Amino acid sequence: MKTVYSLIIACTLMLAACSDNKQVELYNTKAALPASAKYNLGGLKVITSFVNKTKGTASTLYGNDLALKAAIEGNKIIAGNEIFTLVTWKQQDDDHWFGAKIPSDVESVEVIKTASSGNNVAINYQQLNGKPLDLKTDTSGQAERIKYILGQKPSVLP
Repeated sequence: MKTVYSLIIACTLMLAACSDNKQVELYNTKAALPASAKYNLGGLKVITSFVNKTKGTASTLYGNDLALKAAIEGNKIIAGNEIFTLVTWKQQDDDHWFGAKIPSDVESVEVIKTASSGNNVAINYQQLNGKPLDLKTDTSGQAERIKYILGQKPSVLP
């Protein structure tokens, strides 16, 4: 009988020693966007979201009502007063779900604003990088990024 009690106590101690005391956050505060006057997501709606597994990033494209309407209708003609904002996060493992990935630190925020004057439409592109959202001054590759962002198809919602 003493052997059975000793065995039960030993098993209980072994199971207690196997616990993981790592604190797990309930909310993903790491992915929060810093407050900045350089961009404004207020009033913007989600157009689409996607993941780039090779780069380990997750992105969400937001737009104002005009941009969302143009994306849904498949307009290839750029109109004035459209605002597109592409937010890209690095990914991290999810502590709550084995094998899942969730957004981590902000990698970039890309903002496209259009303005019309007569028959001409001007496109203003800005890229803000990192957590402090520093403005990228290098203008190479802007045309490709604009074409890529404006070419995104909207998510289909029921």
